[in-house]
Amino acid sequence: MNSWVKFWVAVLSLVVAEASGAERNSVSVLSREVSHFSIGKTNVVDALLWLAHDERVCFGIEFSGTELSREIQVSVDMTTVSEVVKRILGSSDAYLLSDSDGVILIRRKGIKPPAWLDHRLRLFEIPRLELVTAGNGLWMRLESDLNPTIKGFAGDLPVTDPIDEVGPFHEHEKTVRQLLVRIVASSRGATWYPSVAGVRISFPACVNEFWTLATTSGRTAKRPQ
Repeated sequence: MNSWVKFWVAVLSLVVAEASGAERNSVSVLSREVSHFSIGKTNVVDALLWLAHDERVCFGIEFSGTELSREIQVSVDMTTVSEVVKRILGSSDAYLLSDSDGVILIRRKGIKPPAWLDHRLRLFEIPRLELVTAGNGLWMRLESDLNPTIKGFAGDLPVTDPIDEVGPFHEHEKTVRQLLVRIVASSRGATWYPSVAGVRISFPACVNEFWTLATTSGRTAKRPQ
């Protein structure tokens, strides 16, 4: 084989390898294989958070209600992330699942997501920050946009352990949903859901009147058995 033939064979091999890699990277997180997932008695939100913790995925839950606090227990083998989510939710027909930049969005069919998710911010700009602090920054930006008379904010925040940093972000004319996706997708593990009373979870979380941001990459409470 002469040198030119060897050269073109090498080029072709590189192109095929890159194409295969791109194809693997383009596969939705919903199709990711799960060899085993089990969780003892807990609520729907907490089960989703344990799935996020185990499989290193992130969720954006765009509905609220008593179904989030429903008690469940799940054990499955040799399946996909999508199928585990459906088992946790208890229905494959009542919910819409989608992949947005690697974040799994869950919507309830026939129910509009909270209006604040579609609120568009003219500018959202923060430096590189700890995850919960960044999420709190988005909440303060939204509050100020909805009520310009607000002069300040106060409160204590949990901190990821180990520290999980995201950003910097400089975003123009983006919805709160898009910004939450950006923040969560940049993290080592986080999920948001509309704040609702009565839902106990095993993970550190920051709660505001719009959403709860739970971190799933660090320390947790004892796993439900």
